[in-house]
Amino acid sequence: MHTTSLSANNSASANHSAKLFYLVGPSGAGKDSLINALRKQPLSCSLYIAPRYITRAPDSTAEDHIALSSTEFSEQKQQGLFAMQWQANGYQYGVGNEVNRQLNNGVSVLFNGSRAHISLARQLFGDRLRMIALEVSADVLAERLRQRGRESEAEIMARLTRNQHYQSSLPLDCWRLDNNHSLTETTARLMAYIQSQTTEQSLSNQQQQEFCIR
Repeated sequence: MHTTSLSANNSASANHSAKLFYLVGPSGAGKDSLINALRKQPLSCSLYIAPRYITRAPDSTAEDHIALSSTEFSEQKQQGLFAMQWQANGYQYGVGNEVNRQLNNGVSVLFNGSRAHISLARQLFGDRLRMIALEVSADVLAERLRQRGRESEAEIMARLTRNQHYQSSLPLDCWRLDNNHSLTETTARLMAYIQSQTTEQSLSNQQQQEFCIR
């Protein structure tokens, strides 16, 4: 996680410039690899990469998430501890209220979202929302899905069909990020985009920031 220390005098402008980067894309597009690569990069803006709470057991081949049982997830939901929660692929997903705390403190946030719930994200985060769609070609996606060995060929074909539908129906204001080639290049383009969207702080404020990585 990248965070920056902001002075109290700049809190208003910092709050205004904080954005919610909502990363979406098909399973196998490389979202987890991209997020892990982003964590290792120095940024000239404050960014919190929010973990997801999922009702799925930990898996070394999947994302590094916070695993909850269905009962635990329901309890946290009833207590209002999620900034956003949704259901997909038979699991419950959520991001915690630390997302809103970070935004209110002037820290931008990125998390792995769901294409099927973009409208919910828009309702929750309003003008702060910046949608990023990670894209790969059908051939590349099929090969990546085969390599991870989780689905049958029929399931892979079904995923490709579903992906075509979702990608073609993305909102016009969704920023599309190609990930067919080098992860290094994709990460660099993502960093440039994030920084271009968080440049509302003055240069003097940026120069005064103290960077740390958590």
